[in-house]
Amino acid sequence: MRKLGHEIAASLLELFLPASCLACGQPPVREERAVMLCRGCRNEIEPITEPLCTCCGQQFRNSGGGNHLCGLCLSDHYHFTMARALLRYTPPITKVISRFKYHGRTAALKTFRTLHEQIPVPGLIDRPDLIIPVPLHRKRLRERGFNQALLLARAFYPDHGSLIDFAVLERQRYTAPQTSLSGKARRQNLKKAFRVKNSEVVAGKRVLLIDDVFTTGTTVNECAAVLKKAGAKEVAVLTLARVD
Repeated sequence: MRKLGHEIAASLLELFLPASCLACGQPPVREERAVMLCRGCRNEIEPITEPLCTCCGQQFRNSGGGNHLCGLCLSDHYHFTMARALLRYTPPITKVISRFKYHGRTAALKTFRTLHEQIPVPGLIDRPDLIIPVPLHRKRLRERGFNQALLLARAFYPDHGSLIDFAVLERQRYTAPQTSLSGKARRQNLKKAFRVKNSEVVAGKRVLLIDDVFTTGTTVNECAAVLKKAGAKEVAVLTLARVD
């Protein structure tokens, strides 16, 4: 009886508030309602596939070889062991993420969860001891109303809630948005921006850090640095999308 009630409610919701594509507003693919994208937008989404950089996860677009370090990772040092992303940060996923992040369209989380289930992530930690979303400063959290990284962590790992810790890593300094900066300015902007509140929680742990978009890697690298300093055994990064 309860199941019938849910089905009736779902049918009425569909009648009066029909689902629409998260990117363009057209009807989504009906045979796969867990992904709220129309067929055209779904076909435009680009999963990141091998070959890719074994460290930062950059996809090698015109390479017939296997996975290897990219030029930047050969010359620079990251504090995380590896970073991986599900998708290239290109339209229409850029619009979907923007609407989710800045306009509170959290209905996209169901789609993000499904994409995470469907897209393989080569080389990523399969059994982390701790899952940590990149934190927001409390001022920005009040402005936005939610931490998108925390919601993504819960969407990606719905059965591992006990491993998700959103309190141990803190953004202690309010900073300018990274999107307005580049290069050295990004690194300077985040200097001493994060801290670990309790080193005992992360000591000896294999940590999986979650964020929405990997742009230059500065934010997740700063987080990884303080986690490693606090004693984390390993820090890997997973983001929904990655800028080329």
